Amino acid sequence: MIRELRSWPTRRRLIIVTVAAMALTGLTLASGTVAIVRGSLVFPGPWWADAVTVGGACLIGLVVASYVDAPIGADATLCDLRWPALGLISLYLSTDLRTAVPLLEPSIRPVVGVAAIALLVWALLARLNSEYKATRSQRRSGTSGDIDGTEDGEVCTTCRPLFPRVGGRP
Repeated sequence: MIRELRSWPTRRRLIIVTVAAMALTGLTLASGTVAIVRGSLVFPGPWWADAVTVGGACLIGLVVASYVDAPIGADATLCDLRWPALGLISLYLSTDLRTAVPLLEPSIRPVVGVAAIALLVWALLARLNSEYKATRSQRRSGTSGDIDGTEDGEVCTTCRPLFPRVGGRP
């Protein structure tokens, strides 16, 4: 699957960098893991919170980029958003330093942070796996359009496509 990441086009790579930077900025500002005290930049939280924030932001960038220009048959659905969204919320809750009465106890926060990273890794691997299956079956059938159905996976009957195609065009 790492090979698949190396073959991504430049547009997807730019999306990774842009979304990761936005997620890192948003998480950092929302959770208060970076502060300015007397003109100096300080990191008041524990060391693991910074590592979880950076790692989570990179994973969010990868997940979001996997939704863009997905091959036919690996189209993203609204159901694909639930696990990355829960991962993002868990990242925020595990690193939040701004609230006076935190939702999570300090001893539980590292566990939630690691669980959030694991959830984001799982969501990314699921997306990359669906892309791999779609492109593998397209290569087997020799078509660039519809998939021959030999590699059909689970079909979500309650989800709508994230980017619906109108008249067969994206």
